Amino acid sequence: MFALDRAGVAMAGRIFILTVFLAAAGGNGCAQARPACAVVPRSLAAMKDCYRPLLVFASNGDDARLKRQVQLLDHAADDMMDRFVLFTPIVPDGRRVTTPADSPYTVLAPKEMAAVREQFHIAAGDFVVLLLGEDGTVELRAANPVSTDRLNELIDKMPTRKQEMLRPHAN
Repeated sequence: MFALDRAGVAMAGRIFILTVFLAAAGGNGCAQARPACAVVPRSLAAMKDCYRPLLVFASNGDDARLKRQVQLLDHAADDMMDRFVLFTPIVPDGRRVTTPADSPYTVLAPKEMAAVREQFHIAAGDFVVLLLGEDGTVELRAANPVSTDRLNELIDKMPTRKQEMLRPHAN
């Protein structure tokens, strides 16, 4: 038998909660909007009715505004997970993409990135941030990085988010 100090008890509690969460999530440990949703979607079609894609178009993977958007998302990673925001960078060559350390993200194949850029009529050199609703409609269009407070406020007004918040154990 051994004794736990206050920090040990807190850690044991976190481990128990994580274990329960992983069991409920089917053992994969990834936040998903619905069980039928892809954990790592590889197209906008796979994101529909599952996630709120945050498409960030930049001229290249080293764009300072792209990196700033990543920083903003990482500072509020829990909020982004709770709202099923999926950071999706779109760069012309599809390589050397800056991704968040803690926020949910996916990196599309170069051909898929090109198709998304064409779908939304974004020129290769433009910096644009688009937030899509779960239904695929453009909910926000910005020419600069978007604060997570602004994203949270906008998403929390969406009817689908209001329904999510009513569910038991909702994010």
